[in-house]
Amino acid sequence: MEGRRLSECLAKNRVYHTVCVATEYGEEVLEHSAYAEIRMGRLKVEEMAELLRQGCYAAVVDATHPYAVEVSRNVREACRMTETKYLRYLRPGNTAGEMASGAAGILENGDVWVDSAAEAAEYLEIQQGVIFLTTGSKELHVFTERISDRSRLFVRVLPSAQVVASCRALGLEGKQICAMQGPFSEAVNTAMLQDTKAAFLVTKDTGLTGGFPEKERAARRCGVRMVIIRRPEETGLDQKAVLGQLSEILGRALDSDTASVPREGQAPAAEERSISCVGIGMGSVDTLTHEAAEVIRQADILFGAKRILESVQEMRTPEPLIGASQAVVTEYSGKKIAAYLSEHPGYRKVAILMSGDVGFYSGASGIRASFPEEDVQFYCGISSVIYFASKIPTTWQDAKLVSAHGRKLNLLNYVQRYRKLFLIVSGVEDVKRICQELQSAGLDAVRVTVGTNLSYPEETVTTGVPADFVDAKTTGLHILMIENEAAAHVVTPGIPDDAFVRGKVPMTKEEIRILSVAKLRLREDAVVYDVGAGTGSVSVECARLCTAGTVYAIERNPEGIGLIRENSRKLCLSNVVAVEGTAPEALESLPAPTHAFIGGSSGNMGQIIDVLRAKNPDVRIVINTIALESIAEVMAILKERQIDDADIVQICAAKSRTLGRYHMMTGLNPVYIVSF
Repeated sequence: MEGRRLSECLAKNRVYHTVCVATEYGEEVLEHSAYAEIRMGRLKVEEMAELLRQGCYAAVVDATHPYAVEVSRNVREACRMTETKYLRYLRPGNTAGEMASGAAGILENGDVWVDSAAEAAEYLEIQQGVIFLTTGSKELHVFTERISDRSRLFVRVLPSAQVVASCRALGLEGKQICAMQGPFSEAVNTAMLQDTKAAFLVTKDTGLTGGFPEKERAARRCGVRMVIIRRPEETGLDQKAVLGQLSEILGRALDSDTASVPREGQAPAAEERSISCVGIGMGSVDTLTHEAAEVIRQADILFGAKRILESVQEMRTPEPLIGASQAVVTEYSGKKIAAYLSEHPGYRKVAILMSGDVGFYSGASGIRASFPEEDVQFYCGISSVIYFASKIPTTWQDAKLVSAHGRKLNLLNYVQRYRKLFLIVSGVEDVKRICQELQSAGLDAVRVTVGTNLSYPEETVTTGVPADFVDAKTTGLHILMIENEAAAHVVTPGIPDDAFVRGKVPMTKEEIRILSVAKLRLREDAVVYDVGAGTGSVSVECARLCTAGTVYAIERNPEGIGLIRENSRKLCLSNVVAVEGTAPEALESLPAPTHAFIGGSSGNMGQIIDVLRAKNPDVRIVINTIALESIAEVMAILKERQIDDADIVQICAAKSRTLGRYHMMTGLNPVYIVSF
């Protein structure tokens, strides 16, 4: 959180900087800016040092978690190796009532302060009662190794499949794992402590921004004792001190305020108010329409993201577009703008500024809903795609337009399907990641065109192959076009059997697979479970059709998991996720399905169907069975669950084989296909 706030402040002060985060979540919570390059992934000391050498940075601000001792040590070492100025940005702790370092001891209020997770576990082992852990998954093994009765443990961790799997590997059951995303209020903490009947709450000294007060108040309310792990001894600077030192290093004063200060305006009554949503084009006056410029000039108050407002404040036509009498508010959420205007009813002409065009991946989509009783006017701008296409030059009516900016994208599926693909991205790291993915998939001959800082003086448009951009060093705003002349989209299932790597794992044959997938009635954005996936033939068929969706291939056989991954790579699909395990347990941590195919159940058919329907009562399910006993089991399940809309088909297929100069038909096993 400290790093995010500092990045926002630096962007407001127009200081170019790089933000390094370890996880996708860290990247998601950051506000994207033209002044911030976001780099995702854990770095070793040598990699940090190389990054500093290449970037020629003036300083490094270490804003890592107070308990990330090893990371901070590595950052300091990288700075020493490169002779780069090191500043430690440290959040304040929660030291009230803390005991001195040493053996665990109990304070008057019942809290216990310890020096490590191991010390906390040793103390809790000799106590009685349920333990609620909020220290994350990294040190969870310390508690499972030292506390003999693991049924006492309940843990709150991030909601990722990898984290949940690691908890299960340590012996915790599903009911003991609270996979949730913070921040957590006092009410949420209270509910979880009450629900688990906890006697102890284990936490780190995370301070105000880490949610410590909310945990403490909840524990007091529930009569739960806190076991608090002291933070490592360390000194650091607050935001004001960090900005002061950066001001000296950069040779200019940095404003610590991250918001523009609005000015009160005088205007007629609220019923005469007009609201305009304005696309400002690419960010320079040359791409701003005359109509949009006039709306901006006439506005009493302007709303928008910091980067957009700053761009418009710099525009002159030939006079500045924004005058001294106009109020400027850094905000682009429709609900928050509506609330602000409700508190300040005097403004008559309101302009909400959006980058590019209001109809192309724009926040304008939520503005009208925030003002249901007013006639919001929309003014189009020049989108990045239109501008980019004119600079290449190429047409864009024959292209697929998608965004990888802050969202998951099944890149390979789109590249295989569309000959021309325009991609909106977050920055140069996206460019490098996309080109690396193309290379890894064997698509290293596709044509890639990258536009950087379009409409700005430093604009560049470069064309090449993926290898030309995997080490790109550009900064700022980016957009891509990928051209694949070999792209061809098949609109029906039916990949030939010999296209799959088979091994010794069972595979649903092509003719049965075609009808089974058709019975699923897939959507392009479907979330599909393939239970008992075998070689992954059904998974691959579904993934190829669901370009914007995800297929989870659940298989308990390790050889099958390997084949699923191999077949996904062979057919260039990036939306198949192999899940090793037995259903229904393996399904619990997965997102809710829209469709499910059951090719193998390991005797758990009823439980699997119950889990699927609990996750999504409207899930579309297709089952394949061969044995008469299996179809009898399915019929009994349908009757017990009162499923009366089932469609049941028996397929008897035969395929030709050559015997000398004759072609003889060989029958395949009859298969029942049950859909509901």
